[in-house]
Order: sequence, then structure tokens, then C-alpha cells
Amino acid sequence: MKDSLTPVEKMSQEVETLHRELAEVQERLNVAEETLQAIACGEVDAVVVSTERGERVFTLQGADYVYQCLVEQMGEGAATVSSEGLILYCNKRLSEILNCPLKNLIGSQLETFIAPQYKKAFLLLLQQVQPEKSFTKEMSLIPATGNKEVPVKLSFKQLQVDEILVNSIIVTDITESKIKEAAKLSHILNSALAVIINFRLFTDGTLEIDSWAGGTQQIFGYSLEAVQADSALIIGNILPEDREKTLASFINDIQAGRSGVIEYRFLHGDRQIRWLTSNYVAEWDGEQDCWVGIEIITDITQRKETEQKIAEQAALIDITSDAIFVKDLDDRILFWNKGAERLYGWEEAEVIGQKTQTLFNKPCKLTEPIQITTEKGSWQGEIDQLTKTGKNIIVESRKTLIKNQFFHSASILVVNSDITEKKLLEKQFYHAQRLESLGTLASGIAHDLNNILTPILGASQLLPLKITNMNEPTQRLLRLLSGSAKRGAELVKQILLFSRATDGEYVILQLGYLLIETIGIIQQTFPKSITISTKIPALELWTISGDATQLHQVFMNLMINAKDAMSSGGILTVSAENRSLDEDDALLNLEAKAGCYVAVTVADTGIGIPPELLNRIFDPFFTTKEVGRGTGLGLSTVMGIVKNHGGFVKVYSELGKGTKFQVFLPAIEGEVSLTTVEEAMPRGKGELILIVDDEASIREITQTSLENYNYRTILASDGLEALDLYREHQQEISVVLMDMMMPNLDGVSAMRELQKINPGVNIIATSGLLANRKLALDANVKTFLLKPYTIAQLLQRLTEILPQDENQANRIPPVTSQESCSLPRVELSRDALAMMPPEWLQKMYDAAYYCDGDLLLQLIEQIPTSQVAIANALKDLTLSFKTDIIMELTDLYDSTASRTI
Repeated sequence: MKDSLTPVEKMSQEVETLHRELAEVQERLNVAEETLQAIACGEVDAVVVSTERGERVFTLQGADYVYQCLVEQMGEGAATVSSEGLILYCNKRLSEILNCPLKNLIGSQLETFIAPQYKKAFLLLLQQVQPEKSFTKEMSLIPATGNKEVPVKLSFKQLQVDEILVNSIIVTDITESKIKEAAKLSHILNSALAVIINFRLFTDGTLEIDSWAGGTQQIFGYSLEAVQADSALIIGNILPEDREKTLASFINDIQAGRSGVIEYRFLHGDRQIRWLTSNYVAEWDGEQDCWVGIEIITDITQRKETEQKIAEQAALIDITSDAIFVKDLDDRILFWNKGAERLYGWEEAEVIGQKTQTLFNKPCKLTEPIQITTEKGSWQGEIDQLTKTGKNIIVESRKTLIKNQFFHSASILVVNSDITEKKLLEKQFYHAQRLESLGTLASGIAHDLNNILTPILGASQLLPLKITNMNEPTQRLLRLLSGSAKRGAELVKQILLFSRATDGEYVILQLGYLLIETIGIIQQTFPKSITISTKIPALELWTISGDATQLHQVFMNLMINAKDAMSSGGILTVSAENRSLDEDDALLNLEAKAGCYVAVTVADTGIGIPPELLNRIFDPFFTTKEVGRGTGLGLSTVMGIVKNHGGFVKVYSELGKGTKFQVFLPAIEGEVSLTTVEEAMPRGKGELILIVDDEASIREITQTSLENYNYRTILASDGLEALDLYREHQQEISVVLMDMMMPNLDGVSAMRELQKINPGVNIIATSGLLANRKLALDANVKTFLLKPYTIAQLLQRLTEILPQDENQANRIPPVTSQESCSLPRVELSRDALAMMPPEWLQKMYDAAYYCDGDLLLQLIEQIPTSQVAIANALKDLTLSFKTDIIMELTDLYDSTASRTI
């Protein structure tokens, strides 16, 4: 059990033992003193003394002699002194303690033998002694010879002798007990992890160390002897950065009468830096004119290192972007890190003691997670919360139950990560997936629609040839039918363009053309109750740099929103103009910079937008439409695209009157001019054409059209039937016109089987999907026709594939019609474009297919300046939307043919 006691507890027990022994000695002295006093005062008649031979009785006769013998034989010094401290009588023991003859002591002042530091206290005791009262005080005496102080205990008692008051003093030498006590205390202190210093501080700031005790070796790295020999050693090893501040604080506290605690760094004897703390207290000693105090020094290095680790961990907790806080089981916040301040907006002082359900204002959504945490020890999930500003956020929350030292539930640790942006990105990703699915669906729809439009377009062009005496109203109806079929084909191309994935490539664009294309789509799809008004001076607008597909999406989104705002009908106005903004104008818009812009305005006469919602309409997934009618991504997409193009958006709205969006896009230098002409259709020379298509209407109209232009035909509904017919009529068949998407045996497989039969077979592949053009290339066909194609396109392809007589120039004179433009004629043929690289021709073909006029213009700009006439002719075709002619001219599959416009 003793081994488990700490050094301080052991020291305390030993000090108590010494006190008990001293108390017993004091008790014996008090008994002896009382006996002497009783004899001197005549209060006893006799003294009974017990001896080995029995008891002896001494009567009053001879009592003085007995008293004198008793005093002389005492182990303690005894003296009678006057109230002024003059020694009237003393015994031999006191003479021995003071190392002074009795004859010299009698009549001398006892004060002369008192150590200087106790003289004042001694004189005060002489004045305070009263009859029937005794005092005991530990002091030090200085013998007559030598300067070594003798620790003693003085017991004072006032007596009356012959009506004279005198002081009786018993002097007990406690040197031996003090030595033992000091030895025990020194042993305890030396083994303890502390150093005890007794010091004196004078008014001039001088510090004197009276004694050192304790574990100097452990604390300082120096032995007790080394420290006692050189007190400045310790002060000198305090690190220079801390020394002056430490000493100043120590002196200021002592002189101000305050106790104090100082922490500082110390260079240990092992040359390692340690953290020490000094606890000190002192009181003023008027006799010595200084402050006398005690200082206890301990090593706190381990504590400091722990604090440092805690501080580093706390810093890491504050650095993390996660919100970390602790709350008790009553939901009151106990800890709140910097991440929580950044996420929620409340500072620590604002939330400590507050309930989270009150702060986050979502009590119903927090009850279940708290219940699960208290029951199972943890919970993880997603929670909707509110910040200080009222902003809705989504957090991924992890809650852990914390238990105290008694394993009782005490608090809950909460770690919340802001996943609001992540959830928005997920929604955008899912939306993009839906768009991708729609794009795939659009491709399939495009194939079917193109198959439907092909016979309509063919029939509308064939009927005028069959009926020669057709009147003007009938011809106008046929032209309307043909135009509608062409517009339907262009609409299919635009749908594919809109659903097509893009790499965001920026090229020079003419916004006027892009707006015209977009308006062409909405005119076919918007309800008739909405009147569309436009003011787009295409040739006057400045050009911009941008991505055509993205900007197409911008204006399409704005126009669709305008349509949705006019459920009962109204006017949709689309206009474009050149605008120059100066510095003053730019200051009115945070995102604007001074410069030239093309401003596009999309205005409606709909219901308008409430003022309180205007600042939220561009937030992702914010929508005022009913479920199923909007995703909330339209305007956020508009803002993102416009900002990426260096532009900005302005919104004006008034309830009940409508809304106006203005899109400003930075302008660049550049201009365009376009012209076009048309051509007649060539005839055949009786060649046999094998028509292969699973659509009966396409087979029939194609057969009629070709036969009308002096071609013979045979028909097949799938690839298997085509192979049988080709084997039977191989020597007669000049060209195989084959659809690529058919049942039983698809077109690609059938083409490869035909090439096995005849490697030189002439094949024209047809499809309603541009993606199949790549498959046709891989199958080494002669050329490719995209459905719906015109009779002219089909006849031109046949003319290019079939061998021609040298005398046949195959140049088609211009045809005058209502669609022709009276522009300068330019000779444009594939031979003229032979100087352009195949990659350029491929891009031109794709751009023409998608009706991407801006990309076509950008590609045309790459034509050498020496071929300016050819470039202008291609620009003419682009402006007139004659993209089918551009496709024919740039088709890599027909490089052997020649065509002139």
C-alpha cells in the first residue's frame, strides 16, 4: 500500500509524524513547568518522587534546593528574564546552547543571542506575554562563539515573584529534529518532479536565492550542488526569447503583492528545450526590507506537447470544409468549428447553447436521425437544411453517439458535408442522359420521317412531268407540297442538330442566319395563337465567335419560355441589332465590358415574372412551371452558355404585360455575302436500275421517277431478294440503289455480298440517318444519298456514276422559277473544289447535312483568296439554304463525277 503513495503523500505523512513527536515533548515540558511554578508559589506541601527503591517525599523544607536541582538537570534551557529581556536567571543547559558561561549570561540581554530575522518577533512576544497565558515560537539563536544558527523552540510564560512580573522562558534545541525533518523533506523533494526555491526580492529588483530543494536534476538537468553553487545558471538557461518577459512578470507580480504563474522555455542540461512553469507567492518582510517568498518549478513539456497536438488537431478541424459540431442529448450545441461557420453562416458565439432544430428550421427531418443515433450509435444520410441567410442546402450528415467515462450517452458528434452542388450536378447529369436518350430516339424518328418524306418529295416533283397541261393553281399546290416536304426534311435535320453532342468548338458565326434557322423551327411547332414577329437584318449584323449548337440552344430555350408564358396566345418578338457600349453603359451591368455587341431580344406578351422571383430565375432547377412541364435548367443553361461566350443577359418583366430577354454577345470583325442558282435535270439512256427498299411507297415513287427520265427499273423489298435479282440480271443492271436499313438482310450486308458477286458493282447507298454514311464508306460504295432526296439529286448521282459520251457536256442550263435568284452566274464544280483537302470536304458535307450555316461560312473562309468566285458561290448556296447542293459537291464518295452550277 505504501508503495502506491506519491512522493508528496509520503512527505506529508512524515511531517505529521514529526509534529506528533514535538507535541509529546512539548507536553512533558508543560508538565514540568507547571510543577516548578507550583513549588515556587507554595501551592504544594510536598513533592513525591518515584525511584527504584520506592517513593520519597520531600517537604517544603528544602523545596528551593529541589527546585534548583530540577531546573539545573533539565534537558532544556531555562531562563527568567525581565519584561525588557534582561536575563535574571538561567540554567546550565541554556549556557551550553548559547556556548556562553553562566556568569556572562546573567545580566545580559537575551535579544543579543536572537538571529536577526527573528529579533523583531522576539521583542513583540515579550510585550504580548500576559499572566496565565503562554506562547510558543520557533526561532534561531546565535551562540556567543560562531555564526551558525541554532534552531530552537521558545516557550514564554509570565510569572509573579515577590509582586514583580518576570518572564519564564524554556528553550528547546530542535536542531536534531530539524535536521531529520530537512533530510526527509530533501529526500522527498529530490525524488519529486519539482524544484522549490526560497527567495528574497529587494525593492531595487535584486533577487537572492536562500535555498534550493527538489529534483533539480530532473527539472533543470543539473545537480543540486551545481545549482546552489551558481544560481545564475538557471536564469541564464531560460531561452532568450522568454527570459526578459519571464523576469519582468515575476518581479511585477511580487512587487504588486500578487501570486503568479509563468510558463517559459528552458534549455535543459541534455540540450533539449523543455517547457517549465513557475508558481510563486511572497509577502513583505519589513525587518529585512524585502519580499520573502517561495517558488515551485515543474516541467510541463508533456502537457505542452499534448496541447500542441490538440491545437493542430483543432486547426485541422477548422481547416476542413466539413461542418463539425457537437450537441448534447437535448440538442443544444456544445462545439462549433470554422467549417460550420462557413457552411451555415453562424459564428460560434451565436450558436453555443442553441438547438439545431431551431437553427436549421427543419425539425421534422431531424427527429428520425437523432432517434436512430441514440438507439444504434450512429446514422448517415442526406438532409435538407437552411443556412443563416435562408438558403436551402443539402448536406451528407454523419452522426456518432459519444459516451462519457461511465459509458453513458453524453453527446452527439455531427459531421456535415455540403453536397448541394454535387446533387445539382447529378440532376444535370441525369438530365443530360435523358437528352442523350432523346437524341437516340430522334435519330430513329428521323429515319422514319425521312422515309415518309421521300415519296412525298418525289411525287411533288414528278407530277408536273406527268401532267403537262397543269394549270397554275395546281402547280402552286404542288410547289407548296414540295416546299412542305423540304421544310419537313430541314426540320428533321434541325432536330438532329439540337440533340447532337458538341465539343464546344468556337467559330466565326453570323447570328442572323442562326436566328432565321431557329425561327424556322418554331414556326412549324408553335401554336397558331402565337404571332411571331421578327426584325433580323442578317447582312448588317456584326459577326461573333461562338458555338453554333450552344447558341441555338440559348435562343430556342428563350423562345420556348416565351411560348409557355403565353398559354392563351400572344406576340413573340425576335430582333437583333448591333450595339456599342461605353464605360458608363458597362457600369450598369456587372458582367458587361465596354465594346461592340450583337444584341438579340426575345420578348413576349405573356403573364410576366413576379419581382421577387427575378433574382432566382437563373438558378439551376428553379422553375415556376408545373411538374412535367419544366426541369428548371433552361434559363440556367442560357446564362451559363452566354457567360462562356463573354456576354451577359438582361431581363425586363412586368406582371400582366410580358417579359423581355436581351442577350449581348461580343462582336468581332467579318462580313458575309451569298448567292445561288438552280439547274435542270439530266436524262438516262435506258440503263437498268435495281431499286432496293423495304418501304413500298419509296420503291414506287423512285421507280416512276426514274422511268420518267428514261431509266429501266426492277424492284426488291430486302437484301435477300436483291441478291437473287442481281444474280439473275447481273449483266443488265447498271446501278443498285440500296437502302441501308431493311429487315431480313440489311443493306450493308447485302452490299458486301453484291461486291463478292461483282467487285465492280455500282452501288448508291441511301438512308435517313447521316450516321450510316460512315458504314457506306466502309463498304466501298460509289456514293451516298441522304433521305429525303429529290429527283434531281438522284438523277445527278446516276449521271455521275454511269459512263458519259465525250460529246455530252452534261452541263445543265439554269432554270427560271419562283425560287431562283437573279444573281451573277458562277461556274462551280467538284473539279473546282479538288484543291481543298478531304478533311475540309468532309466537314463541309457534315455542316451542310446539319444545316449549320455558321460552320459552313467559317469553312468557306478557308478557301484561298485566288478562288474568291468559288467561295462566293458557296456562300450564296449557304444563304439560300441549298445545303443539298453543297452536300453533292463535297461528297467524298462521288469524286469521279463532275457537276457544274
